[in-house]
Amino acid sequence: MRSGGRAVGTDALLGVDLGTSGVKALVIGVDGELLGEAEAGYPVRSPQPGWAEGDPGEWWAATVRAVRSALERAASGRAAERRPDGVRISGIGLDGQMHGLVLTAADGAPVRPALLWADRRAAGDLEPWTALPAGERERLANPVVPGMTGPLLRWAARSEPDAVRAARWALLPKDWLRMRLTGAAATDPSDASATLLWDVPADTWSRAALASAGLPERLLPPVLPSGSAAGALTGEAAAELGLPPGVPVAAGAGDTPAGLLASGAGEDEVRLTVGSGAQLVAPTGDPAPFPGGHVYRTAEPGGWYRMAAVQNAGIALDWVRRLLGADWEELYAAADQGGPGAGGVLFVPHLTGERTAGTGTGRGEDGAAGRLSGLSLGTGRTELLRAAVEGVALSIRHAASALPGGAPATIRLTGGGARDPRFRHLLADVLGAELRPTSLRSPSALGAALLAARAVGVPLAPPPPRNEPPIHPGPNTEAYRELYTRYLKAATAPEEPPLR
Repeated sequence: MRSGGRAVGTDALLGVDLGTSGVKALVIGVDGELLGEAEAGYPVRSPQPGWAEGDPGEWWAATVRAVRSALERAASGRAAERRPDGVRISGIGLDGQMHGLVLTAADGAPVRPALLWADRRAAGDLEPWTALPAGERERLANPVVPGMTGPLLRWAARSEPDAVRAARWALLPKDWLRMRLTGAAATDPSDASATLLWDVPADTWSRAALASAGLPERLLPPVLPSGSAAGALTGEAAAELGLPPGVPVAAGAGDTPAGLLASGAGEDEVRLTVGSGAQLVAPTGDPAPFPGGHVYRTAEPGGWYRMAAVQNAGIALDWVRRLLGADWEELYAAADQGGPGAGGVLFVPHLTGERTAGTGTGRGEDGAAGRLSGLSLGTGRTELLRAAVEGVALSIRHAASALPGGAPATIRLTGGGARDPRFRHLLADVLGAELRPTSLRSPSALGAALLAARAVGVPLAPPPPRNEPPIHPGPNTEAYRELYTRYLKAATAPEEPPLR
């Protein structure tokens, strides 16, 4: 492609996925060819028990590393051989971890560390939401949990009023990253719908929730369609990323709706994604709430999706693995040793609370606590590791039971946390469902690139998902049905008061 005799490169899109503990960058040509991909990590910090914080400065440094590395890979190797005129980024799209809170000054500088979705410090700040009239609460279409933006903002207003007074914007994580790229504040409906400050059927901020919580509307950013242009890359950000200034940046979406956009899931098809948490997701045309579940906006111009969420999937497995000094291979190998029930050991993985209806103590809908029971002198590492994998699978089954119509008979399986075949077979047994694995490279980052294409009016033909052979429930299904009854009793039991 040439303009006035000057080589300007081949059009490509950049998708950036800002996750909980790492960022992915993906460069894809408008013809659907994946040209370069990279990722970089950052820590989640817990300065007090139950807290989960991130440093946006570390998010930005990791984004710079990942984008530069993805661009370098796009400019080298086989991609460069096929595209000798180079690669030109026509647009940038973003997606990110949902919920949480980034309080920023007018110039986008954070006034305190970011509060993340796994944070529980706002458990005592939920009353303004639970006290809403039934009709107004139903319009939020979601259970009241402390890691959502609204309760976290109320905690900040009550506990750190100086920080709130210093803030101009209350942003979600990907919205902070976009402001760092463009200098402009905004959000999109898919992320806004996950704040407990959004009227889901009306598709606008909920004045009732804001008034009940006593939160200032001035902190809320403008709302733009996910696939619209929200600004252009500033000179400063462009220099750090190795891109020219002025590249359009899309409004973007939350990570789950971005992944849905990339996978092209049909209405009422249930998709299970396993990562730090786990999500059972089904697109729908009905924004009506359902007990124990979530209803959020999609990244499309209209529509919603139902979600039954598990907060503690990979995050719980990683905790057990590190506690026992095991690697991931040993953890998943344990899922293939012994039989169902892990020698009597039962693990309820609610380490950061949980959202499924019926869990916890009544101190807010995520008041559940983790439990480990059934230990004996004969319990060893293998039993503990197998119990961890079983506990996460049982927690996913519990969440699936909250979906309208109950746990589905077939589930499309995605996400990096469910790649190991031993875990897949155990999961099929526990769910009593046929799993249909679908492989798609970095679906959330790909969804972000699709939104970038829409923002700049460039047609993008994404690579189709690759379907793998289905996994059917095996002979252990009945044993896991009995173990699930024991799990439910433990997961829904009131928490014992602490010793004094």
